[in-house]
Amino acid sequence: MSHAKIGRFSKKQIFELPDGTHRLEPHLYVRVRGNGRYRNYFFRYLDPKGRVCDLALGSASKKPLSEVKQFAFLLKTSLQFSGKASALMEAKQHPVLFKDYARRVIEILASVRLWKNPAQKQSWSSSISTYAFPVIGEKFIDEIDRKDILKILRPIWINKTMTASRVRGRLEKIFAYAINENLFIGNNPASWKGNLDLFLPPVNKCNSTQHFKSLSFTELKAIIPKLQQESSIGAKALLFGVLTATRTVEFTQAHWREISWKEKVWLCPPSRRKDGKEFPFRVPLSQVISLLKEIRKESKGEFIFSVDGKTPIRRETPRKFLRTALNQACTMHGMRSTFRDWCAENDIDNEAAEKSLMHTTGTQTTLAYQRSDLLDRRRVVMQLWADALFDDEKNKIHKADLL
Repeated sequence: MSHAKIGRFSKKQIFELPDGTHRLEPHLYVRVRGNGRYRNYFFRYLDPKGRVCDLALGSASKKPLSEVKQFAFLLKTSLQFSGKASALMEAKQHPVLFKDYARRVIEILASVRLWKNPAQKQSWSSSISTYAFPVIGEKFIDEIDRKDILKILRPIWINKTMTASRVRGRLEKIFAYAINENLFIGNNPASWKGNLDLFLPPVNKCNSTQHFKSLSFTELKAIIPKLQQESSIGAKALLFGVLTATRTVEFTQAHWREISWKEKVWLCPPSRRKDGKEFPFRVPLSQVISLLKEIRKESKGEFIFSVDGKTPIRRETPRKFLRTALNQACTMHGMRSTFRDWCAENDIDNEAAEKSLMHTTGTQTTLAYQRSDLLDRRRVVMQLWADALFDDEKNKIHKADLL
C-alpha cells in the first residue's frame, strides 16, 4: 500500500497518482486501480471495537474533491464529538464490485419473487454476465454512471432490441437495490424515462415485431414421418412437444412419475407452469401413449427425455434437432403457433384451443366461476390434431390409443 504525503491536492494531481491507496488528509483516502482507470475516495476510521472500516465516498471522476472533503469533515467532526460517525456511518461498507453485487441481487430476487423455474434465474445471470460484466463487472457500484449503461446497450439496441430492453430493465432493478442500500448515490443510471430515453430510440421504433418462426401445417405434417424414423431422444422429445403443443420448459424436464397411465394424463407440475397456478396442469396423452411406451422401454431413470438417465435434455435440444437434422429454421414456440392456426382454420372451440396451450381465458369475473380445465374437450382437440398430422394409413395413430 502506498501513501502520498498529506497536504493539498488538486484534482489534476489526484488523477496523476499511480495505482495504490493514497492518503489525502487524515481519514480521507483515494484508491487507484486498473492502471489508473478507477479512482475512488473513501473515509477510513476505527469502529467502537477498534476495527478498521472504510466508508465509500464515490468516484473521483464523478465527485468534486471539495464536496468529498466537506463530507469527510462532517464525518471527522462526528467522530470527535461522539466517538462514532452517527447515522452517516450506518452506510459503512467496503467498496462493492458490480459483478459481485449483481450476483447477490439475483439471489435476492430469486427468493423474493419465489422463482420456481431455475431457467428464470439462469436467464438473469446469463444476460447480465454476457452484456454487462464485460463493461462494468470490474467497476465499483458507485463508479458507474449513465455513460457506462449506454456502452452496454448501444451495441445491441438496434439489432437485439428485445434482449437490450430486457438487460436494461434488469440493470435498473439491480441499481434500485444498490440505491436502497446506500451503495449508490443519485438517480438510477439504468432508468428509462427522463434518462436513457434521451439517448436511445424507443423499442417499438427499432424493429417491427418479430414473431417466433413457425411452420405451416403442411410443412409440419411433412416432417412427421422423418421424426418417426429418428431414434434419438431429441427427435422423440420434439414429436412429443408437437403432439401435446406444450412448451419446451414443460416437457423437456418431464418425469415418469408425472404420467398417469390409467387416466392417460400428464400432470405438469406448478413449478413449470408459466401462468403461475399452484396446481398441476393436466395434459391429455391419448395421442402419445404409444410414443411414451416406446420411450419407456429404453428409459434409464426418472426423466422421460434423458440421455444418461440422470439429467433431462436441455431446453434447446428440440430446436437444435429441428435446425440440424431436419434443416428447419423454426422454434418449438412456433410449433405451438402452428397448432393454434390449425385450430382456428378448423373451427376448433376457442376456449378449448386456448386451454390446450395452457393459456388463461376470460375475465377475472368469468374465471371466478369457470374453473374447469376442460380436460375432456381438450382430449378430443388433441386427438383431432394428432389425426390430422397422421392422416394416412401408414402413420395414423392406432385406435387402441383412443379413449
